[in-house]
Amino acid sequence: MQYSYGQIIDRYGFNVGASYSTQIWNFKLFPIDWDIEYKFGLMTFLSGEKFFGKFGLRVEIGYLQKGFRDASELIFSNGTSNPENKSVILHDLALNIGLKFTPFKCEYSTYILIGVRDDYLISYKDIVFEEPISGLEFGKYKSTIDDFTKLNFGGLLGVGIDIKEMFYFEVEYNPNFTKSIDEDGLSIKDNCFGVKLGININKLIK
Repeated sequence: MQYSYGQIIDRYGFNVGASYSTQIWNFKLFPIDWDIEYKFGLMTFLSGEKFFGKFGLRVEIGYLQKGFRDASELIFSNGTSNPENKSVILHDLALNIGLKFTPFKCEYSTYILIGVRDDYLISYKDIVFEEPISGLEFGKYKSTIDDFTKLNFGGLLGVGIDIKEMFYFEVEYNPNFTKSIDEDGLSIKDNCFGVKLGININKLIK
């Protein structure tokens, strides 16, 4: 017996949105007030869904920007240096697997999503400073980020609304279970929120 994609996958499409992330720094030996802030980034995924009554299984694979913002300056003996950019950007490949529950199915159906996320760090952009006299450039966090664990594992919690089965809008939270760094004196882990708009291509062109 042969099966079409429509029989195996009930919905497939893509989504685009914004991430809002930071890195939580925990100095274990003594407290330090590290001036790290959340930053916005881009995320986009290909998605596929299979439904079993009110429940569904959704798998997504795509690109995700994480990182953090640090607007501080460095003061040298011969002057102050402002950074060329004020955010560290982490470029990740991500895999989401979520169980979706839709209590009432109608034209505008709300749902909740609970699952897991794996993301793999493929590259990053550091905050770059220039020494005032020599013009020598260096990355502020390079030595730390080079030691990051590339593969991270976390949870995926979301709420959303399906619009006539063709579009959906979703807000999500991604608590990380693993840490980017876990050493005697320091641990660092992701914290990420997201919002995205999705299109179910097969429903749109049906």
